[in-house]
Amino acid sequence: MLAVSHPEGLGASGFKTAEQPDRSVAAAPKRTLAGGEVLFQAGDTRARLYRVERGALCHYRRWDDGRCEIIEFAFPGDIIGFGHLEEHISTAQAMVETVVSTLTTEEFEQALVRDDHLAARLSATADREFDFLRERAVDSGKGKPVERLASFLAALAHMSADEGRDPMIVTDEVSSGLVAEQLDMTIDVLVRALRELEQRGMVRSTDKGLRIANISALEELAHVA
Repeated sequence: MLAVSHPEGLGASGFKTAEQPDRSVAAAPKRTLAGGEVLFQAGDTRARLYRVERGALCHYRRWDDGRCEIIEFAFPGDIIGFGHLEEHISTAQAMVETVVSTLTTEEFEQALVRDDHLAARLSATADREFDFLRERAVDSGKGKPVERLASFLAALAHMSADEGRDPMIVTDEVSSGLVAEQLDMTIDVLVRALRELEQRGMVRSTDKGLRIANISALEELAHVA
């Protein structure tokens, strides 16, 4: 199953490379939040895992157009704050006075083994983060199909690493209509962008799928998107 991320930097694909203190984290193992107080918010460095001991949290994502999407409510016993990206892309806010405790990565992994619902929530989090990366790549890479594809492949590599798979192999068909739709480009444009990455020596086709041959160069190009 997926593994929770650690706060080390991941490169120029949009993952944070410098450690920053999480302003949402209290020094004590437990923290009491007043009603309406934010535990973490989008943009905060992901540095802690939390378990609700008392009260309730509303976990939501605010979109650029102002819409607020409620992801879930967390009640006593629920764990929150996990994910793969270095920064939170969502916000957790106390609905009433709420007490949370912090968990270690080992405790979280043990909980994953025992709790199928938690594993499903982690999988859903990975899907949201992937959509976030894809949307950011599309929005920032208008008119830059090669850079946009590089950003997409770099994101796939890091997600594969978190899932315990070989990050240098992309087993899915990259030049498919589904990927083209995700990147908001035609298949012809996608194929041309893929060929350019191959010509630059960043990727190459193998019998196992597309192999990333130069992840550093791919991330540098992704940073331009």
